[in-house]
Amino acid sequence: MKLISLNIEGDRHLTNRSLPFFKRESADVLCLQEVFRQDLNLIAEQTNLADYVFVPQALVSEVNPHLPARGEWGLAIFANNLANIRQDFYVGRPDLVPEFFADSNPNSMSRVLLSAQVAVCDQTYQLATTHFTWSGKGEVTDLQRQNFVRLQEKLKLFPELILCGDFNTPRGGELFDTLAKKYRDNIPGGIKTTIDADLHKSGRDIQLVVDALFTTAHYQPKKVTVVAGVSDHMAVVAEF
Repeated sequence: MKLISLNIEGDRHLTNRSLPFFKRESADVLCLQEVFRQDLNLIAEQTNLADYVFVPQALVSEVNPHLPARGEWGLAIFANNLANIRQDFYVGRPDLVPEFFADSNPNSMSRVLLSAQVAVCDQTYQLATTHFTWSGKGEVTDLQRQNFVRLQEKLKLFPELILCGDFNTPRGGELFDTLAKKYRDNIPGGIKTTIDADLHKSGRDIQLVVDALFTTAHYQPKKVTVVAGVSDHMAVVAEF
């Protein structure tokens, strides 16, 4: 199984960078963060991954410097055989999609652990992805700590797991390293950042590994790479 996890930053890089990359890699599974509901069918068609699940984290109806006003925006998993899908909210609730205010409150959104089982070549893999609570400059905040406790409770549901996503908290920091004590951190040690300096809206060279691929002992990837030039975050590509 080949897996790609990527924060695609809405539709900012979709047609000219993200989609060509997906087509070139021909992954069996995509785990995406910051994806618009409007783009799901296009992504499915272009990747030939016809089965997908989406959970909105926010409603983007206000034009802002970060995202266009294109409606529901959140997490998605694409594959060809999905089963046992779960949407475990650790911030917010499933019956309310909050308005996203990028400038005044970057955390004005739900936080969800989206999970599914994926069948590839007669093997079944338990996957989960999330887009964790934001903080600036790689700092750990009290809000992150509070939400991390809630996320950990959701993770207890899965004895064996492949966990990926944008964790908004860096390797070497309190929360990332807490996860790395329970799970294997599969981002190669030589990788110093997963933020693409050439595409990130800040224009700064941010040296933080915030995109992760964690696994329990049952899942051992044979190859993991981090790929730039596809979004403001780098893609994590893993082969199992």
